[in-house]
Amino acid sequence: MPLNIERMFAYNKNKRSCKGVVLMPIKCVGQIVEIVYLDRTGKITQRKIEVKGIRDGIVRAICLTSTAPRTFWAENILAWKPVPKGERRPNAC
Repeated sequence: MPLNIERMFAYNKNKRSCKGVVLMPIKCVGQIVEIVYLDRTGKITQRKIEVKGIRDGIVRAICLTSTAPRTFWAENILAWKPVPKGERRPNAC
């Protein structure tokens, strides 16, 4: 699934970013957020996740498409935003 450019937001303009690293506050735990992520192969993906925990630069979450646990390096999260309750359908992981 191609990235939805209209819904993406630049991490360098994001108020939640700090020196290029996007900060996800602890209040996101238990919430569904949409992230733009740079994976280990250099591929940029956009996905919806349910955040289970944030610790030591690692975000533990459940991918809403596969319902499988995933681990994300916080430094590779390029952008994130909370998902409104009406838009919580999963997309491809």
